Amino acid sequence: MKCGELQRTLELSGREQAQLQLKANQLHDENNFLYQKVEELNQTIRKKEIVISLQETVIRLFDDENQTLQKNIQEQVAAQNSQGATTPLFGKLVFMNNLLFRPGTAILSARGKQKLKELDKLLQKGKYVYIRVEGHADSRPLKSTAKYASNWELSALRATTVVQFFQDVLGIAPERMSATGFGHYQPVTSNETVEGRRQNSRIEIILK
Repeated sequence: MKCGELQRTLELSGREQAQLQLKANQLHDENNFLYQKVEELNQTIRKKEIVISLQETVIRLFDDENQTLQKNIQEQVAAQNSQGATTPLFGKLVFMNNLLFRPGTAILSARGKQKLKELDKLLQKGKYVYIRVEGHADSRPLKSTAKYASNWELSALRATTVVQFFQDVLGIAPERMSATGFGHYQPVTSNETVEGRRQNSRIEIILK
């Protein structure tokens, strides 16, 4: 190969190498950008998972006579702060029916009234606008002597009783509330055990 041709070949090779290096640098920058985007998305997903987890375990099932709402709120706020969550913590409160009502009735017990009174500050309009009370039951049929036609009717009446208590005793505006009965059609666990039936027979208070 002549000297001139060799020189042109070397120059061409150098230009090609420079172009390849430029493309490599661009790909490297694009990879870094995509990596940062993936990390941002992962952080967003993790934060959402934390918030969802906290909202689903807002207040532990109230089946302990000595358990107080204030203690549970403090524990959940501490958990929220440790996770760095920024959205409202409380989304759902769950009470066992045997804590709120007299057995087999839609009449609030003295203990139940006291527990609901503890929600006073939490339910005021400054924090939440809407309150939905849901009544749930286990799958056991009512006794033949019961004055309610079905678990569905009983669960609806219990939800309505709670809403009425919030209006009459806590002064919550009725337009902020709704009551719904689901009977035994939305269990949280199996009805095959005593513990399962106890958890399924509940009042859920959804806050928005």
